[in-house]
Amino acid sequence: MLGALQIAKIQRAIAEEDVTLSSVFNVLGDKSRYRILKLLIQHGELCVSDLAAILDVSISSVSQHLRILEMSGLVMGERMGQMMCYKPTIENPKIKAIINLIQ
Repeated sequence: MLGALQIAKIQRAIAEEDVTLSSVFNVLGDKSRYRILKLLIQHGELCVSDLAAILDVSISSVSQHLRILEMSGLVMGERMGQMMCYKPTIENPKIKAIINLIQ
């Protein structure tokens, strides 16, 4: 049987884990954001205009979804001239877990 200290330690670990995972699933609960992240995982790096063309949606719509994905730490953007290109943050443990789920 676990002692009170062991139970408290496990509860803290679960609480931190649940908040992180639930925030990721909340972000990816949107079909468009999930599809964008999946495309980035599969193709490495894509520009906003390419993603908009692939998904057949407006550039501004893709930009808003990418902003949310970037704020959550799932992708990172890089300016290439006038274009913004994004790639998944592979070193992020959340991304590694998501990659395993997607594949």
